[in-house]
Amino acid sequence: MPIMPRSIAAALAALALLSASAAAQQGGAQGPTNPRMLPDVSAVGDLVADLSPKGSTQPDLSRFAVREVEVALQAVVDPYFRGDVFLGFSDAEGASIEQAFLTTTALPGGLQARLGRFLMPFGKQNTTHRHDLHTVEYPYIIQRFFGSEGLKGTGATLSDVFAPFGFYQEFMVSVTDRAGERAEGLTPAAPANRNLDGLGYSARLRNYWDISEATNIEVSGSAITSLREQPLALPAGAASGDVNAVNVRQSVFAGDVTFRWRPLQQGLYKSLILQAEVMHQANDIPSVVPPLGRPGPGASAPPLAYAGPTSGYTGGYVFGRWQLSRRLYAGARYDALQDPEAEGARFTAGSALLEWYPSEFSKLIAQYERTSPSGGPALDRILLQASFAIGPHKPHPF
Repeated sequence: MPIMPRSIAAALAALALLSASAAAQQGGAQGPTNPRMLPDVSAVGDLVADLSPKGSTQPDLSRFAVREVEVALQAVVDPYFRGDVFLGFSDAEGASIEQAFLTTTALPGGLQARLGRFLMPFGKQNTTHRHDLHTVEYPYIIQRFFGSEGLKGTGATLSDVFAPFGFYQEFMVSVTDRAGERAEGLTPAAPANRNLDGLGYSARLRNYWDISEATNIEVSGSAITSLREQPLALPAGAASGDVNAVNVRQSVFAGDVTFRWRPLQQGLYKSLILQAEVMHQANDIPSVVPPLGRPGPGASAPPLAYAGPTSGYTGGYVFGRWQLSRRLYAGARYDALQDPEAEGARFTAGSALLEWYPSEFSKLIAQYERTSPSGGPALDRILLQASFAIGPHKPHPF
């Protein structure tokens, strides 16, 4: 059988030649495995339907809408940084930079810094993207204090995890260009961030305990403060370019508690989350109100009346979610707050929902909600949400 060895030798020689050719095309054995250095690319679709009986309650009055499509670009930049970019696209707001930040990976002492635009580490639910919430929308206290998309900041944050008392703690401090979005149409005499004391400063302390193998609890406190533009009451005949706002300090304090139960033997089929969060907004009152700009020759500008908030507002929510089966969950939320959009009038809302996960890449929610503003008629809302993720979308923080 002399032919077999020669055939095998020829085949091995041909295989070696192909391997050498492929290695040469890829830059050799020592070349990069991914010479193009492409980042992980993923996209999340957030679809919402509003079937409320008295008409749509969405800002654009749509019944069916693509609330947002989020595109994420994520990769390790070098041995010292990781980069994350989240771009948002929606019919209502167009294209926007939702988040874009560098995260350090090699600071000493376990410290971690984040530079850029990010969801502010304030409170519990604000750190979660809206499409990943267990409800269709943020709790009303977050919507009223920070907006329908939560609180974002552009700046830097520093965090550290430690356990000096036998349980885990995380402390986070941030400084940002401002706290919250700037209200449209307000023109102060000078930008709120002209001086360093006008920037947004925040801090959060998380405390985490494992009560047993099946249960844990998290208790956290947060605070944020900055100068914010507040409106002035203009006299009749004032020009559109006149100063119509004053910078006033606004601070928000929050506390949250989360209880989780997931038994080891039934963890795929049974679990419980109980959560509560309370926030208080404190508003300073300006001691001096600027006069109306550009008075005529020889005339003094009259002072303006302050039209911003003159008291604090408090509110919160309680939320619970029970797992019915491997992929089906039932939940409820109750909101109560002094509504800053209605001069502190009491506002309450109760919600019930079903949440179904066909897989880890898709989610469907059906939510019924009844809102009861003080002095106004109750409003029934029926909201549906479908969200999906394609690509290697990274999980959100625990």
